[in-house]
Amino acid sequence: MSRKLPDLISDHEIHLDSLPCELSGAVRWNLVFGADRPLRLEIGVGNSPFLIEVSKVSPDFHYVGFEYSAKRVLKFLKKVERAEITNIRIIRMNASSVLDRIFQPASVDHIFINPPDPWPKRRHAKKRFVSSESAALLERLLRPGGGLSLRTDALEYALLMLEVLDGTEGLVNAAGAGSFSASPAYPFETPYESKFRAVGKRIHYLEYRKRLP
Repeated sequence: MSRKLPDLISDHEIHLDSLPCELSGAVRWNLVFGADRPLRLEIGVGNSPFLIEVSKVSPDFHYVGFEYSAKRVLKFLKKVERAEITNIRIIRMNASSVLDRIFQPASVDHIFINPPDPWPKRRHAKKRFVSSESAALLERLLRPGGGLSLRTDALEYALLMLEVLDGTEGLVNAAGAGSFSASPAYPFETPYESKFRAVGKRIHYLEYRKRLP
């Protein structure tokens, strides 16, 4: 018998059906947050404090996280409440189903994709987020000069991401075409990353920018 998760009422968790939207379906994020600031996203928050750490060093942004696991959302919300962060909101759903609808093109400053997105087993490849289609969508959402940061311990997936993102018109590899970055733009380890490092696995970093006009 599964245990029912305790409820946590938090202003940091938002539900799309109750948000102010344009006729197009794009959310009016300035009204959600109560101020007009650039947006940043993390796809697959898990229960990692990564987004919290980034928001502490770069507080002049709004942060939106996506996570489909109720258990992970609950743990993340508790971390946000303890940290007394006011500029983070989390949506409990799969980002793939709504990204192209709730964000305006060229409206996002930075997008983060961290482990465990990789789904390293070959039979799980269809669950991986990065593909030619999703890369084109991410490029479309980023503002000119906006950033895209990815990391993974799975070399096969890292090489796939490198190929796909290098081949996406409008994205520029900060390390040069065909190369991984020596370090991430934001050096905060996720719990999975720490776990992988502890057993000697290498973390592969990819840093991209949307090309300026």
